[in-house]
Amino acid sequence: MLIAVVPASPKTGQATIHALLNSTQTTKPISVKGVYRDLSRVPEEFLSNPHFQAVKGDVSDATSLDLTGVDAVLAITPPRYDGSDILACARTASENTRLAIQKSGSVKRLVLLSSIGAEHESGTGEIMTNHIAETILKDAASEVVICRCAYFMENWAMAAQTAKSEQPHLYSCITPADFEVPMVAVKDMGQAFATYLLKPDIPKSPYVVDILGPSSYTSKDVQMAFEEACGKEVELRLVESKDLSQFFGGFPKNVAEAFIEMTNAFLPGGIMANAYAENSSSDETWRGQTELKEAIRELCEGSG
Repeated sequence: MLIAVVPASPKTGQATIHALLNSTQTTKPISVKGVYRDLSRVPEEFLSNPHFQAVKGDVSDATSLDLTGVDAVLAITPPRYDGSDILACARTASENTRLAIQKSGSVKRLVLLSSIGAEHESGTGEIMTNHIAETILKDAASEVVICRCAYFMENWAMAAQTAKSEQPHLYSCITPADFEVPMVAVKDMGQAFATYLLKPDIPKSPYVVDILGPSSYTSKDVQMAFEEACGKEVELRLVESKDLSQFFGGFPKNVAEAFIEMTNAFLPGGIMANAYAENSSSDETWRGQTELKEAIRELCEGSG
């Protein structure tokens, strides 16, 4: 079985490749093809694995994508922070991925990395890129699994530096401080994607599943996780809605505006505030096992 990860360089793609190469879910031989715009970014642990191959390809260039012989695909909509039109880039990437799947004649299943809130047609900022991807790719293969992921625990990576500084602190846009938001670790997302790429059957197509962590967390929980990881008090500095423009001011204007709208969408009163159904037994929910404090500890250990 040949599985392609398109593109393979994001952390979610790396986590999925790692999960696939170490999977015991199936007795069938598994090979993984990673599609990279820059082959120098291929991790050595993958290059040394005989069941992995890296190929050059770019989702912004349809002629560079070749999925011939591939059985299943994980599609990731790469973020763009350079001031480009993020919606146009998402559309191009999705259309090119769809074309490559259809030209292959072999791809049976597509698993798409999406986001909670991607069902909304407007008002979600950066998450609109996932809505576009879902719309274009929902029938790109005979079997499509749309994985709507919760808030990434690794979004706190920048806070690892400030929490370890001489004046330990972290900034959080999740307000108020006791507002709960489901979060999920990237390694659990990779495990979820691998699971759905390898499942013998899916209930229907497209099959939409929420990818969540073990529970929901607040800004106070994040603060306590950093304090435990750093072994000292860490000040929690909340970024209120009125201050979001300044907080995201380092990004290009269109990216900052997309982040502001997205943030307001999942906070109290936003259209995504109640998007997470706390139902661990649901067939349309997949829960990871990594607790927030474990993910934060790993971020702190890896931050130098």
